[in-house]
Amino acid sequence: MKELVLRGNVQGVACRYYCVENARALGMRATATNLPDGTVRVVLDTENDVAVKKFITFLRENPCNIRFWGTITGIEQH
Repeated sequence: MKELVLRGNVQGVACRYYCVENARALGMRATATNLPDGTVRVVLDTENDVAVKKFITFLRENPCNIRFWGTITGIEQH
């Protein structure tokens, strides 16, 4: 499993849905959780670093045109 933390305007703007749907588009499973500090924690069900990089690209570029009203200003991989 790989964990990411998303920063920016990511709570209350469909970010969790956005993350899960982007993972699904890539054939992965994911969970997304709002954290008390205003970030969103994403856990991807993969150990594949290439898949994680592609997921991050999908979050930044939204090639599937998934509705998301926020802004991701930072993505940290843990």
